[in-house]
Amino acid sequence: MSDNTNELLNKFDGDVKTYDPPANRKRRKQKSIYADQLICLAALAGLSIWQSGWRAAIICAGSVLICMLSDMIFCRMSKKTYNPRDLSTIAAGMCIALMMPASVNYGIVAGGALLAIAVKHIFGGKDNYIFNPTCVAIAFLIICYPVDMLTYPAAGTQPELWGDPGVPLVSGIESYLLKLGTAPTVSLENISLGIFAGPMGTTHFLVIAVCGICLLCRRSMSLLVTIFGLGSYCALTALFPTFSSIGDTLLLELAGGYLLFGFVFLASDPQTLPGTAAGKIVYGFVIGIIGCLFRHFGKVEGSFIFVLLIANAFSLRLDDLCAFIARTFRRAFVYLRGNMGRYERLRSEAENEHHPKLTDTMEIIVPATNYNMPPIDNKVTKINRKKPNIITRFADNRRIKRKKDELVRRKQIRDEENNYMNAMRNMIEQRHETAPKTEGQKTSVPHIIKQPRRRSEQKNNKQGQ
Repeated sequence: MSDNTNELLNKFDGDVKTYDPPANRKRRKQKSIYADQLICLAALAGLSIWQSGWRAAIICAGSVLICMLSDMIFCRMSKKTYNPRDLSTIAAGMCIALMMPASVNYGIVAGGALLAIAVKHIFGGKDNYIFNPTCVAIAFLIICYPVDMLTYPAAGTQPELWGDPGVPLVSGIESYLLKLGTAPTVSLENISLGIFAGPMGTTHFLVIAVCGICLLCRRSMSLLVTIFGLGSYCALTALFPTFSSIGDTLLLELAGGYLLFGFVFLASDPQTLPGTAAGKIVYGFVIGIIGCLFRHFGKVEGSFIFVLLIANAFSLRLDDLCAFIARTFRRAFVYLRGNMGRYERLRSEAENEHHPKLTDTMEIIVPATNYNMPPIDNKVTKINRKKPNIITRFADNRRIKRKKDELVRRKQIRDEENNYMNAMRNMIEQRHETAPKTEGQKTSVPHIIKQPRRRSEQKNNKQGQ
């Protein structure tokens, strides 16, 4: 590392920030995403109130209020802190209300809102649920109350505020397409403005399309999921149209049911959306292909909700699956690039290889050997070695001097020890030589050694005493 780099690091050491990739910088917060959705849902709610009357307003307000109260109760039961600014709860309540007919019973609305928040807290709360709570609630209500959920007030009628709706109930476009294979006579202008029988917020085709464009511009909706999901659905529908006119088929299939509304507000839920681009592409393909199969062969109204629940079950592992597939394809490509045509290359090399015969003469070329000999002119090139500086020489001289002093000190100690041992040896030899040699009996000095008594004797002596 250069000196300039070190200086820069030391200068900006306190202000260093971790690198944030562009993908992470562009990712928006969940609160802002739900805020953008609520603005669009509020516009759809206003159109529903204008078209269906005040009963639609009570349904929307009741659904949101039940969602907030149930969220507060479940947070208290699970010992969590309730956040009144959690916009995902309000967005779920608005979606549940707008996906119901204006003639629905208020008890069904309350049960659906309560079930959605219960599913949310069963999986651990806001950041942990696997299935979209709105889809779970609507799917449960469609299965349990198909007549109330799949019959709608006729276009241009406003149901009563309390009690029975008091207006005729008819089937939607999706029911005509699935059961009869035809479509009601609805003009293009009425389809664009949402003047036909259907759920309160899903019939406004043109407004939902504008909301989707706004959410895409605000990055509150996944562009990849929308393009590949709607693209695959429209491509399969165009290949196998219900009518002779492909344009009419696409328009009626997008306007009927929850398809367009679900792609705009439910499919791009940040909690159930894969994290990688490849995962989002596969997620969109799964929704589009399975949704087209359910719509054409399933004969079930509201099939997009069930399709989205199936896709939610796969969304957790789509990122790992895409990474595994990409890694496998990369290894296969590297292997094929290195081994493709290998057999042909070896075969051609074997055919072109020249096998020597006994009659062939071969010239042996001995490589030149360098023995580090001086040149012929006997001129030896001197190598100019760079002399060490004065500090290095001084350090080397001090180290050599300390080493020499250590060796001298060890030699002196060893010589002193040898001299001492030699002096002691000479002294012992002199004593032996000067000592008189007397012949006679050797006198021995008796030594009285007291043997210790045994423990048993000591005990007997103590007892005798």
